[in-house]
Amino acid sequence: MKEIWFINQYAVTPDLPGGTRHYDFAVELVKSGLAVRIFASNVNLATRKYERDLADRLWLEQPVEGIFFEWVKTSLHRRNDWRRVLGMFNFSWNVYRAGLKQGVAPDVIIGSSPHPFAALAGCYLARRLGCRFILEVRDLWPQALIDMRGLADKHPLVWLMRRVEQQLYLHADQVIVLARGSIPYLKEKGVAEQRITHIPNGVYPGHCAPRTTREQTRNLFNFNRFTIVYTGAHGPANALNVIMEAAGELNGEPDCEFILIGDGPVKPDLQAQARKLELKNLRFLDPVPKSKIPDLLHAADAGIITLKDAPAFYEAVSPNKLFDYLAAGLPVLCTAPGDVAQMVKRYGCGLISPPENGKALAEQVRTLAALTAEQRALMSARERRLALEHFSIPKLALKLLQIINDNDQ
Repeated sequence: MKEIWFINQYAVTPDLPGGTRHYDFAVELVKSGLAVRIFASNVNLATRKYERDLADRLWLEQPVEGIFFEWVKTSLHRRNDWRRVLGMFNFSWNVYRAGLKQGVAPDVIIGSSPHPFAALAGCYLARRLGCRFILEVRDLWPQALIDMRGLADKHPLVWLMRRVEQQLYLHADQVIVLARGSIPYLKEKGVAEQRITHIPNGVYPGHCAPRTTREQTRNLFNFNRFTIVYTGAHGPANALNVIMEAAGELNGEPDCEFILIGDGPVKPDLQAQARKLELKNLRFLDPVPKSKIPDLLHAADAGIITLKDAPAFYEAVSPNKLFDYLAAGLPVLCTAPGDVAQMVKRYGCGLISPPENGKALAEQVRTLAALTAEQRALMSARERRLALEHFSIPKLALKLLQIINDNDQ
């Protein structure tokens, strides 16, 4: 039986908050007769807490739906400071050690790059264990860091990430990109186009159906207005200050409410700002397990996507939340520039506004709320059809399976 390893520090099972991309793909790969291990951190990115008790062990193995989840010991962080960087290095070193001690040799290792150091550990493991290495590019590091924070190429962290980036592109047998806009960037870095495959995020049909009625969830969370939800990280890249500005513009209008679901390093600052502005139309909820997201989205009236106005995000991101919204038939309010906005406009599944412009977002909220029930129903139907026809995980998994089996042909 062919064995596949995924390495992604932030991978989760559905009982935890976060993205389940690799879990969903693994379910399909197991159905195809492959053995799959997912190496992830025992510290959850959304909650910034230890979600698996490892005691004194380097890793803990947990079978889930025929998949072996390998929870790897990682140091804890609370904010996006040096402790988070330390956690990245800590996970990468520990996953390398844990990989060498599995007692089985994989046929393919897929190293994912929410940050590049974990992917590098996967690259070194593949060379040590004599198997193929596939790189999955989720974010363009260090370009995102340069664009977001204005760091110079000579900055030590940028310099280090450039070297890691070069090694990954050089040694990867294949490169998976989540957004087509990443392809020109990779080609500029010397990656041949025939080594690049586009496999976006998507939705697993069996995992995105709500388990409760809309009325039950609305009552549970006291949703009694036109409800706009944001789900996901509360970090510098997410530009949630735009939602705060829009809420301020609409604060005197009683018909809509913003709900921010999740956690992250800037959440305490956002909560303090909301109190200072006396916002009556914005609430914060704690992170919820991925399995409960469909219920929350089913109870809402619109979903929102925000990102900083940074060139690295224009064409090279594929937000999980977008596909969750599509599967729920939830009209999208998009302030993320580039490919995400173009997709929302092209498929008629929401409204777009300029990045980091709270007044423009508030106007789009008014426009969306003013649509008739029939107009929103048509938009929802387009979204669900789009999700199932173009972004179904079982269909996307066939592309991944083809890459895995390339050397057998």
